Amino acid sequence: MSANQIAEHAIEYGIDSSDGIPLRNSPGIEQNANTCLMPRMLNVDMECSTPLNHGGPGSSVMLEWTSISYAVKEGRDKRTLISNMHGKCSPGTLTAIMGPSGAGKTTLLNVLSGHYDRGYEGEVRVNGWVRNTELFNRQSCYVMQDDVLLPELTVRESLDMSIRLRMPSLPPAKRAHLVNEALSQWGLEECQNTRAGDLSGGQRKRLSIAQELVSKPPVIFLDEPTSGLDSITALRCVSVMKSFASDGHTVICSVHNPSAKIFSYFDVLYMISGGRCIYNGSVQALVPFLDSQRLHCPMHHNPADYITEIACGEHGEVQAALSKHFTPPYTDASKDNAMHPSQSRTCYGGRVMTRKELQDAFSQHQENVRYVVQFLVLLRRCFLCTVRNKVATHLRLAVYLSFALMLTALFYGIGNDAARTMNNLSFLTLMMAMLLFQSTMPTVMIFPTELSVLLREHRNCWYKPATYYIARVLTEIPFLLLGPTMMVLIVYWATAQPAELWRIASVLLLSLQTCATTQGLALVVSAASSAQTALFVALPASTPSFLFCGYFMPPKLLQPPVAWFTYTSHLYHALQGIVYAIYGGGRGELDCSEDTFCFFAEPEQVLNEMGAENAFVHVKFGILIAMDVFYKLLAYVILRWRLRIKM
Repeated sequence: MSANQIAEHAIEYGIDSSDGIPLRNSPGIEQNANTCLMPRMLNVDMECSTPLNHGGPGSSVMLEWTSISYAVKEGRDKRTLISNMHGKCSPGTLTAIMGPSGAGKTTLLNVLSGHYDRGYEGEVRVNGWVRNTELFNRQSCYVMQDDVLLPELTVRESLDMSIRLRMPSLPPAKRAHLVNEALSQWGLEECQNTRAGDLSGGQRKRLSIAQELVSKPPVIFLDEPTSGLDSITALRCVSVMKSFASDGHTVICSVHNPSAKIFSYFDVLYMISGGRCIYNGSVQALVPFLDSQRLHCPMHHNPADYITEIACGEHGEVQAALSKHFTPPYTDASKDNAMHPSQSRTCYGGRVMTRKELQDAFSQHQENVRYVVQFLVLLRRCFLCTVRNKVATHLRLAVYLSFALMLTALFYGIGNDAARTMNNLSFLTLMMAMLLFQSTMPTVMIFPTELSVLLREHRNCWYKPATYYIARVLTEIPFLLLGPTMMVLIVYWATAQPAELWRIASVLLLSLQTCATTQGLALVVSAASSAQTALFVALPASTPSFLFCGYFMPPKLLQPPVAWFTYTSHLYHALQGIVYAIYGGGRGELDCSEDTFCFFAEPEQVLNEMGAENAFVHVKFGILIAMDVFYKLLAYVILRWRLRIKM
């Protein structure tokens, strides 16, 4: 039987052989999901933090979707991006989602992958069960269009740490084998010791795909994996994806204008035009189907180009007519519940898991997690990224050293001169201000850039967000200590402050804790903002702490409605404690020449002027620690919220 006869036979009986979707010319029925018996969300306390175990039952995944629609708000109106889509992807198949720009390819991929896990109508099923996003994330990976990599890591380090984080119990020999296999498979051997920031666009694309696929998940989503690649590299990329499909994986990717050679590698085509499906079937049956619709692809013409031309309307407004072939009539499958009371179904036909079934499904996709191993890997990764970042290390130390030299030049030897007490207070205020702003900028420059990496790795279940966050905060401690310690000790000695050990230690500890608290405030800004916004918001967010530090205007002189701002400033508490450490604790009279009137000859007068009579160091240090903990916990809460809404 010829291909044309096969296609005509399938059309005659209303069945597409690739996925069994009816091809009847029945109008699409938009069914609001709110009217359906939607599955009950089971609250199982299992975070997406466990590495995958892809062996055993359930390793092959059949993905189906029914009546999928997604719309976004535009002012008071809504714009539909995809409408009433149906389809199925089977294990062992490589499916291409194609369509013109803006057709809805990425939107559909985001819904199917679970990246959009709310706000859509319809149903996605996994092996016949209503998809549980948390479980499905463990069974799948999603390689997004943007190449999100850590620029300081080499290619080999990126692949190795991907395996260490997702399969921490894997023996070193097996891990090395997987890394070498991925390097060879994706043609990255020559650049394996090159940092990701120095790779070409094509190499970055291949690395971003390789580090997700190295764990070989059952379901693989890729958003335009061939974009930015030359024809040879793109063909190699599709060939690797085809090999994954041949091994039993379910591979779904969006592609844009593939060549005829690349197009031939795909098993199934899902064509979208204006948010509607106009073809869903095998690649081999595409041309016969178009012939049956009086759309004849010219000889020696790329079928992928021809169907794209049809989707763009270059061969007449036939998209609506084509979409009817792939929109089955709506049937309320929940009526089957009466016949099968023990098996709850939704109106779309999906089976709803009981709590026990869901727990059993989770147990099939997990292994004993070594959180300590994951933490140590993340700690090492964050440390390498920070050390290799010249802005975060070399430039930061250079700035602290330059600040120390400038303060020394301005305030050299004034510490014990009673006539220059106000100058000394100005010096202490400036020193704390420099620590404030210099602790802010590195954090808002580094942390937001890693959030996109965290979002990808969290979605693909590499580790817990808390594990990453703790590792990120701890990594900053050495760099947070080194620069400020160097600056404070230099200027303390150069400005002739009292050379008593407890005073030196108090000033240093308060200064370092000020840096840590400032970092917490910067983390709040970074967690709540994009990388670009954080740079603009960070300094305005830190400025109130500087203005209300108590030096420019003591709180007792402020109006009551604004006086309370002073007590929310961590710089105020730090400066109060430092003034007490310098002038309190029974310090003797300051030096004053006989021909000069010294208003602040007695240290107690300085304390009274600054309102620091009872600003005991241990109390202020405790307040700074409490504020530091509060800011860092708040930053983590905001971070979890952003991960939940996938911003």
